[in-house]
Amino acid sequence: MVILLGSNMENPAAQLRQARILLSQTCGTLQRSSALYRSSPWGPVAQDDFLNQAVLMRSILPPLALLKRLQAIERRMGRIREIALGPRVIDLDILVYGYRSLQQEALQIPHRLLPERRFALIPLREVWPEWKHPEQGTNAAQMLRNCTDRGMVERL
Repeated sequence: MVILLGSNMENPAAQLRQARILLSQTCGTLQRSSALYRSSPWGPVAQDDFLNQAVLMRSILPPLALLKRLQAIERRMGRIREIALGPRVIDLDILVYGYRSLQQEALQIPHRLLPERRFALIPLREVWPEWKHPEQGTNAAQMLRNCTDRGMVERL
């Protein structure tokens, strides 16, 4: 599975570091991490740029249990959900869970906005270049070529 980490508050690099530690302690084994990427914020709220990073993990947790653990980590780290697409101390999203497809109200895997977000596709391609979308059959590099998102994504 690949989890996307994001932060644009309170020393984002430190927040991502802490999130990786908590992921390893509570969710499974960290296998690979992408570089850090600075990206433009999405949405209507004026805010600082984000730092993003993808991590490839192995876990025995089923998807909904994993989602609950990710939300617990976000709460533990001080995430408050006040403004949709607003600033966040930490954001943890399941991008892909192996080659599974899941469409539930609480969780869509692969992440429903993955093909539209360069800041997710670029680090996904880095940590798991051979992954292919379970329904579309496209990999992250192919999705990136068709992505209409032109926001800034800069490798640090």
